[in-house]
Amino acid sequence: MFKTMFCTVAVPLTLMSCAQPGGGYYRPDLNDSIIEKLKIGQSREEVTALLGTPHQRIRFDNLKSTAWDYRYRDSWHYEVIFSVMLGDDGRVVGKFSQRIDPVDKQ
Repeated sequence: MFKTMFCTVAVPLTLMSCAQPGGGYYRPDLNDSIIEKLKIGQSREEVTALLGTPHQRIRFDNLKSTAWDYRYRDSWHYEVIFSVMLGDDGRVVGKFSQRIDPVDKQ
């Protein structure tokens, strides 16, 4: 019974720590110092080892690359969408960060 009750309480609390009002989501384990370690030319495997599984992936056929998007809070406590562009060869060809203004969430 204790095990069932623990799972019933722990899972929703874990999910709530990442969910934000307005439907936002961010990774509390990511931060600016981890993001800064990502370099152009790193492999897909190195990206996964450093940043984990992306929040979403978006394919850009015209660029022959795929964006892996991660959400985290930066050192100023803004929610950030960080995109890693991976070329068809599986190497990082670019990276981009965008802060999400709380007004943009509504």
